[in-house]
Amino acid sequence: MATTQNRPALEGLRILDLSQVAAGPYATMFLGFMGAEVIKLESRSRMDINRGRAKPGPGDPRVYPDGEQGERPYNRTAHHVHRNINKLSVTLDLTADRGKELFLDLVRVCDVLVENYRGSVMDRLGLGYDAVSQANPQLIYLKISSQGATGPEANYGSLGSTLEQTAGLASITGYEGGPPLMTNEVYPDPVVGILSFGALMAALRRRRQTGLGCLVDLSQREVTSMLLGESVLDFSVTGRVAGTMGNKHRDMAPHGVYPCTGDDMWVAVSVGSEDEWLGLCRAIGQPDLARDPRFQDRTNRHENHEALNEIISGWTGERDHYQAMHLLQADGVPAGAVLKGSETINDPHLEARGFWDVVDNPEAGRYMQTTLPWMLSKSPRQTTVTAAGLGEHNYQVFNGLLGLSASEIDTLVEQGITGDVPNPEA
Repeated sequence: MATTQNRPALEGLRILDLSQVAAGPYATMFLGFMGAEVIKLESRSRMDINRGRAKPGPGDPRVYPDGEQGERPYNRTAHHVHRNINKLSVTLDLTADRGKELFLDLVRVCDVLVENYRGSVMDRLGLGYDAVSQANPQLIYLKISSQGATGPEANYGSLGSTLEQTAGLASITGYEGGPPLMTNEVYPDPVVGILSFGALMAALRRRRQTGLGCLVDLSQREVTSMLLGESVLDFSVTGRVAGTMGNKHRDMAPHGVYPCTGDDMWVAVSVGSEDEWLGLCRAIGQPDLARDPRFQDRTNRHENHEALNEIISGWTGERDHYQAMHLLQADGVPAGAVLKGSETINDPHLEARGFWDVVDNPEAGRYMQTTLPWMLSKSPRQTTVTAAGLGEHNYQVFNGLLGLSASEIDTLVEQGITGDVPNPEA
């Protein structure tokens, strides 16, 4: 890895990426933005389902630019072009002996292997941790599975939506007294992606110290349950089962979202200290509230939360959500405008941090791309390179890294072991 200032922090690191759908592709997308060379490996017969179907029908739910599937719809779905930025694309049939051989050859020249299949898939292929670590003892194998590599549910599969249920997140998400609800944004997926990145950084540090690779066994369910730490601890100590409570907080008050001018516009406010409470009273022009016996301390404010909400809503309801945010922040009150998706593209804060990038994809056209959720003062992110078409870099990778000649690669294409056209009938 490069250590030179003003270069991407992970420049020189090579990733072999077998991950699909969301959690794994998010992790490897972040790696690519940090300067790592990411080689996304798929099979022509089992593409990353982010690409959609090879021949989608009229009712296919995948999202295409302007609703048009195009000649190669598998290269232009929204999820694919978003999550697979800054990656090379190769294909291999891992059920074929020659495909397995080439896979292990790639393992030998890579630093990290990432996959998020069901727990036993790679072992059934004969390409599990024992096989890849024998091929490359310095390899870090990041296994992002649903339930972890051991235990009775190790071979279960999941999506972010089912993880919200099994991990308990849905049980505390909902309006007070109402039923459990989904977050509607499959929240576990990007969180698992970010924490997978963090786990890999720890493994790389360990390798730098020991010279050895390792298996990183990351359970998506455990990561999601970790987000509920307070509720889990509360149950462990008191036996109390947390339920839904809307936007309230078990201790802080006021705490919630408050309506502003405009259609479905809101501002979030969270008061956790006496100084913040006094600041809120000043910001809304009612300093006398600080002496109101209903709100004299945190306990009283919590008991009279509804009355306090009405007062705050009366003030926020006359203001734009950005205006309310800035006025509250000016008096030291933690507050943030609740943005609609369309607003985030023009949000001054995100723009100032370079969170968005404009991408011209030859198959999907021009669109706005999210980048990294963090910034490093001495290491810029990698310049955005558009998502690759299926197998676009077969010749580049197999020749440049493995030394295969063009005629040898042509033979692999003829045998169906690699190629740039889906083969769903296989």
